[in-house]
Amino acid sequence: MPPSGYLVWRQGLLILGVAGLLLVPASADEKEGMPDLSQQEQTCLPTSTANLIVWFGTHGYPKLIVKGDSKDDDYIHTVHAIINATDARYDLGTRTDAIAYGIETYVHDAGYDCDVEYRGLDWGQVKFPQIVKDDNEEKYKKYQKTPVSFTQDWLQQNDDPNKGFILLLAYCRFSPANNSFTEAIYAGHAVTLVNAEPDMILIHDPAHYNDEPGRKILTPTLLTGGSFMLPGYNAPVAGLMLLSGSLLETPPSAGVMLTGAVCITMHPATSNIANASSMPTGSGNARIGDSGSGSPASAPPPPAAPPSSSNTSWTLWLFDLLFKK
Repeated sequence: MPPSGYLVWRQGLLILGVAGLLLVPASADEKEGMPDLSQQEQTCLPTSTANLIVWFGTHGYPKLIVKGDSKDDDYIHTVHAIINATDARYDLGTRTDAIAYGIETYVHDAGYDCDVEYRGLDWGQVKFPQIVKDDNEEKYKKYQKTPVSFTQDWLQQNDDPNKGFILLLAYCRFSPANNSFTEAIYAGHAVTLVNAEPDMILIHDPAHYNDEPGRKILTPTLLTGGSFMLPGYNAPVAGLMLLSGSLLETPPSAGVMLTGAVCITMHPATSNIANASSMPTGSGNARIGDSGSGSPASAPPPPAAPPSSSNTSWTLWLFDLLFKK
């Protein structure tokens, strides 16, 4: 496979990973019409978030979309605003402990209320050398907490039109001798969940050029044991997932692991804004970014939507997608 273009930096180093066989719902509703924005440099997390935020914006929460001179300009401004809210950096990506806080801050500033939750590996336990000065370390310490473990059934809530997910991925190698995973590169990636079906996940991957589709189908495989070996921290991987299928620019002899996910739950637009002091936390001082070379986000027309229920044939949808262009 080609070298990875996705990065998740942890104070100058990167991480993100865990995987497994996913049993997502037999019938799931796709977030049809979700943008397929392309990232610029290490901005996979805010770009993936913008895909979902724009979808919410066109489904009852219009003030989430930052206005510009055109629809494409709206989307670019929205990505930039989320970059600012999450303290993302073009060179190093996004801190994991800034993700939930930054997203909820963005939604509150737009005039809505929401809950943002991360479940997955506790990156706060990892001991990375600080090779890059971290000016925001103290800022986020008070928001750090031990995250809830990720479970496969959580993604079923994507059926709810007021909920959506950003999936966090990593690149790893497996050692059968001790049933453990190690990082293939100090990097990870973030993608937007569009739909979850039995034995497959549909995503929008921001690591692409504007004239290329980021729409990809992944096959999940559940991990039932083993560990992910990180500096100062061996994380159990049972319940997490390995992802295969569409190319994710994985390094040679490596795999893609799902280390966790961020869920955004929008409250009714008429509800009162919650106290900002109750902002949710992230999960340590990691950074999520991407070295993909896609140009700034604009929204190419999405491909034909896949089936939104188990009553529709995936085979026919794939035929339409591939041959009716």
